[in-house]
Amino acid sequence: MIGLAEFFADAVTSEDVKQGKPHPDVFLKAAEKAGADPKRSIVFEDALVGIAAARAGGMKVVGVATTHPASELSAADVVVHRLDELEVEQLTKLFA
Repeated sequence: MIGLAEFFADAVTSEDVKQGKPHPDVFLKAAEKAGADPKRSIVFEDALVGIAAARAGGMKVVGVATTHPASELSAADVVVHRLDELEVEQLTKLFA
């Protein structure tokens, strides 16, 4: 372990789901564990299959242009290069 468990209430791993991305199972399981409605959830993703999985789960997506250039993340609702570029207002507008 890398000593980060104390910072998270729960986690979802490949052992918790039957199918990996681009199937939405991992995100749906995380929403379930958090007691959250998937349609009111936001996924932060840098991979195309992750964006596809979040979309398949009915979730909003923030694409993070680290693995792929921003131009390839057009399926995301919002695209940023770094998470500190986000404002809370941008995220709340996703559900307006």
